[in-house]
Amino acid sequence: MQAGLFVTLETESRFDVTAHLADLTAQVRTAKDAGFESLWFPQHFVTGPSMRQFAASPIMGYLANLSGGMRMGTAVLLLPMLNPVLLAEEAATLDHLTDGKFVLGVGLGYRDGEFAAMGIERKSRVPRFREYVQAMRLLFNGEHVTFHGKYIKLDDVSLSMRPRNPAGLPIWIGGTVPDAVKRAAELGDSWQGAGAMTMAEMKRWWTLFHETRVELGKATDYPRQVSRECFCGPSMNAAIELAKGPISAKYTRYASHGFGGFDGGDAAFRQFAHDRFVVGDEAHVRDELQRYRDELGATEFRFRMGWPGLPQQEILASIRRVGKIVAAL
Repeated sequence: MQAGLFVTLETESRFDVTAHLADLTAQVRTAKDAGFESLWFPQHFVTGPSMRQFAASPIMGYLANLSGGMRMGTAVLLLPMLNPVLLAEEAATLDHLTDGKFVLGVGLGYRDGEFAAMGIERKSRVPRFREYVQAMRLLFNGEHVTFHGKYIKLDDVSLSMRPRNPAGLPIWIGGTVPDAVKRAAELGDSWQGAGAMTMAEMKRWWTLFHETRVELGKATDYPRQVSRECFCGPSMNAAIELAKGPISAKYTRYASHGFGGFDGGDAAFRQFAHDRFVVGDEAHVRDELQRYRDELGATEFRFRMGWPGLPQQEILASIRRVGKIVAAL
């Protein structure tokens, strides 16, 4: 069983971004010392003026030197909005910075404002995604790449830097609907889910992913990662009291983009968090992680453990508690 830390790159504009960067550095060091095996990074664009978010690629390069050999991955990069050649170059470089331990996690994206700002038609996102994955696979694996698609054309191209492994690097694909999960099974090496899925939803998608892999004759020894909002407090009531406000604010922002949210009240939080989040004392967190391991066959976790407004000392204490729990499992 392995634990990964989802590095919260965003913060509210009312907070000092320089202090936030220092906090992220401390969180990564604490996670490493607590036995966390990996770090995971999100991507969004044009989140201002209310929210500020560091760009994923430079932050990963900065933190790679501090992470001491931890695996790094993205969860997820918005592939249709990116240049696949530039992304392949950056991913290969990050693979070297992490001693061959980089995982490229990609997804379609869903926010209209991001597509508009990046000059990409949202309706083109699926065919772009397919083309870009295919082109990057070729670039990772070959020295003389020619590829002619609708959105990208390459003639005898070779990357400036290729991954450490000549076979390329793993590509994990995110998605929360049947077509996206099937596409992940077809094009990717594993699937990445969202952090607020219920157990039933995750079982459904992992089953669909596996069955599609079998149908396509693809390998079935893939990693099973479970993504959770996670906070481990000194007591059950203290954990809920500390986490409910910051997490509720996060999901209220999700609601503005078409996802379900809830108010910050105690009852609403407990109802929404049940079977979605891992928030509680050490005994509760341990029992939940065991449940995901036993019922889903989870091999690793990706925990988001910090949200704007949660005090840094509480985040660090939670990371230490969870590290101790995972080590015992």
